[in-house]
Amino acid sequence: MASEVHGGKLAARALKAEGVQYLFTLNGGHIAPILDGCIDEGIRLLDVRHEQSAVHMADGWARATREPGVCAVTAGPGVTDAVTGIANAYQSASPVIIFGGAHPLSKHQMGPLQEMDHVSVVRPIVKWVGTCYDPQRIPEYVSIAFRHATTGRPGPVYLEIPEDILAKRVDEAQVTFPTKYRTTARPYGEPALVRKAVDLLLQAERPVVIAGSGIWWSGGGQELQQFIEAAELPLTLREMGRGNVPETHPLCFGPNRVGLQQADVVMVIGGRLNFALNYGRPPLFAENVKLIQVDIEPREIGRNRPVEVGIVGDARNVLTQMNEELRHRKAAPQHHEWVKECQAYIQRRRQEIEPDLNSDQVPVHPLRLCHEISDFLPAKATMVTDGGDSAIFAAPIRKVALPGHWMDNGPFGCLGPGPAFTIAAKLARPDEPALLLSGDGSFGLNAMEMDTAVRHNIPIVAVIANDGSWGMSRHSHWLDYGQERGDQLAVRLGIRPYHKIVEAMGGYGELVERPQDLRPALERAFASGRPACLNVVINEEAMPGRRRQHRNRPE
Repeated sequence: MASEVHGGKLAARALKAEGVQYLFTLNGGHIAPILDGCIDEGIRLLDVRHEQSAVHMADGWARATREPGVCAVTAGPGVTDAVTGIANAYQSASPVIIFGGAHPLSKHQMGPLQEMDHVSVVRPIVKWVGTCYDPQRIPEYVSIAFRHATTGRPGPVYLEIPEDILAKRVDEAQVTFPTKYRTTARPYGEPALVRKAVDLLLQAERPVVIAGSGIWWSGGGQELQQFIEAAELPLTLREMGRGNVPETHPLCFGPNRVGLQQADVVMVIGGRLNFALNYGRPPLFAENVKLIQVDIEPREIGRNRPVEVGIVGDARNVLTQMNEELRHRKAAPQHHEWVKECQAYIQRRRQEIEPDLNSDQVPVHPLRLCHEISDFLPAKATMVTDGGDSAIFAAPIRKVALPGHWMDNGPFGCLGPGPAFTIAAKLARPDEPALLLSGDGSFGLNAMEMDTAVRHNIPIVAVIANDGSWGMSRHSHWLDYGQERGDQLAVRLGIRPYHKIVEAMGGYGELVERPQDLRPALERAFASGRPACLNVVINEEAMPGRRRQHRNRPE
């Protein structure tokens, strides 16, 4: 006799077939059948304190593993709470599956609890949105969701299943579970354009390569390193591209945008020409630079500026083609002097900040804090940054050695994902350290996720760079309105005992006020074996270099 199961169990069984280990969620009646099904399938429920963090955690899992992250949020405010996380994943091209709860179809338009048109809300910030109205088709809809999330440029998808559809029981024998429903194939570049790109790079006097998150999602780090070595090219890494080539490599300059104003040819691969790169325009880029752009999304090619060569293709596959093309070339690259210029530039930059890196001033200089963290963490540690100025200070100091071991706010500029990202990284790699460096403003947005870490026994360490304000905004307002008026523009927070809050929830907490106490505090935090918070009071006057130079400019 065939057995009957409810729709939530069918959804969980489809997730199990995809190899899903965790469902990130906040409980709600509309999604209870999915949670019930996950228990039977051995999928661990990781419950958070705010739905935004459920999506951030799924996003963080995807960033750490290159596997889709999965979350479930209940109807109404559960979905609206999740919107920020969804938008952040969308802007970062992160493969996230969001199950959304919905009111029962049988009560549609009658005013049931938390009735709203979720689909219209999320449609602009997902790759695909769907609603399943038949419980027998739930596995099919799950397969559609995974196919959209993982193919082409990855991204979040939203699958809504009404409450009564999830709860309805169906005969298992009547349900089809799709198999072999998505491909791992990725496109190669047009061969003629690949040859032209290689020609340009080899003929250039001052070439530069910029690699973004597409390198990580394609798994192309090895091919990228092989290419820059063969052609002797300076490399800048951005966002999830960081660590795909070890940043100790002599040709790799991490996030430092070296040589762009002098470069005659720049190749951007797996990254967007957005605000972070001044849209590919002067003064960051030279006026007459020749641009090579490689992206899996055709609509990105030529966005914001003209391109000399535009290649549509998967980053790893295109690099494989380029490496093969290089093997057929007889002429060796002649970029030695240009590479030395780039290396000298980085050395000068380091010398300029050396006093701050080793400063004994109290309150602690942010660069001293970043230096102590980077020096303390092993290469295999994951570092997450969440904030404005604190993230800018940290980015060039930490030399990321491994792919997937650096996470930042990303192109959406979303504040608050830090605790969730760090928890996800620790879940993905439980034997490796995971540390969050957060501004105090950013930390406050989702600080209760430290309770999630305590409840689930996930020993992450959060270090708060605490200047008692929304530091980036405050400093910008000083420049625009003067210090006295700028401080009145809703930027002051005050020094708060965040470490005591974490301690009260069962974690480890410590206030740090002197630079010489930083390393011993880091040692104690990790040795505690508990979720930990180091609340570090930093110098509120310190600004990143470019903003400081702007502030000190002659009037």
